[in-house]
Amino acid sequence: MKNDTITLAALLGTIVASAAFLLSSQAQVSVEAIVGYGSVIALLGVAALEYRISWKWLGGL
Repeated sequence: MKNDTITLAALLGTIVASAAFLLSSQAQVSVEAIVGYGSVIALLGVAALEYRISWKWLGGL
């Protein structure tokens, strides 16, 4: 289960980083910034999966 979570987070981070790189072709964004944002989003995804954070929980319902 834990390997699935890490794999999913890495995959999502890679997708987000590549999408940000492709969408920022005209903007002056460094590769380090894209990798950094992708890593943060991947970590947030892992935290949401690990702690079972849902929209209901975030909304206080």
